[in-house]
Amino acid sequence: MSELPIVTILTDFGQRDPFVGIVKGVVLSHCRHAILVDLCHEVPAFSILGASLQLQSAMGYFPAGTIHLVVVDPGVGGARRPLVARIGEQLFVAPDNGVLSHTLMAAKEWRAWEVTEPSFVRNPASATFHGRDIFAPVAGMLAAGSPPQTFGPEVSDLAVLSIPRVVTEPDRLRGEVVWVDGFGNCLTNIGRRDLNALQGRVRAVLEVFAGTQRIGRVVPRFEAAGAGGVGALIGSTDHLELFKNRGNLAAEWGVAPGTTVVVGAAAVRMTHGQFPMAKTKN
Repeated sequence: MSELPIVTILTDFGQRDPFVGIVKGVVLSHCRHAILVDLCHEVPAFSILGASLQLQSAMGYFPAGTIHLVVVDPGVGGARRPLVARIGEQLFVAPDNGVLSHTLMAAKEWRAWEVTEPSFVRNPASATFHGRDIFAPVAGMLAAGSPPQTFGPEVSDLAVLSIPRVVTEPDRLRGEVVWVDGFGNCLTNIGRRDLNALQGRVRAVLEVFAGTQRIGRVVPRFEAAGAGGVGALIGSTDHLELFKNRGNLAAEWGVAPGTTVVVGAAAVRMTHGQFPMAKTKN
């Protein structure tokens, strides 16, 4: 017996409305035996880059052949193309608006097809709910066994957003917050390798600032900061996270995506009283 198809669903729909349930119903209408996995439905509204980051952080934990349905689509009804993509050994159904940016940048090889065949989508398609009328039917048909090339012509000019990069200086790193999780922990774009390389250069305890605020030192676990203490550690994505132990750092300290994060030796202090703030990415 062949393995049951897996379809993950990532949206900014939230849970207040029936939108997620409707999308699931459409997928199941085309492939009743599909296994549906709610990846996340609390992506901040219209946050294409945030959805791209969440997708990349999760896809490596799913088996080959998984179908990822992504509907974070502020341009719904506009000129952006609906896509099917094969990236590595997994399939993706998403708008061509940059939501696959992190995944594409990390990929060794990929192929993509624009969804143009009218027989695969609802007619007429709503101007406001392509998740139901275009993306969900395509995901369901893929789960039922339709090859990705049957949905339309192959394309190679996919939209890719600018991904924030870490700036490396002799005695410090400068990155930024790229995501805030449900606990208020602030994920940065500074990776374990970046920190290890800095540690090798400065050979000192590392200290972290967020904007003008001193967060504290890099510690191995939450409890090392003490009850109510703040600090930074390498989290589950292998990137630096800023936290308040048993608290909400983002809400209490006003840290948000786009906030500059600087890591340096404990003796390094801010130049002229503050570090330059990074621009918030759209």
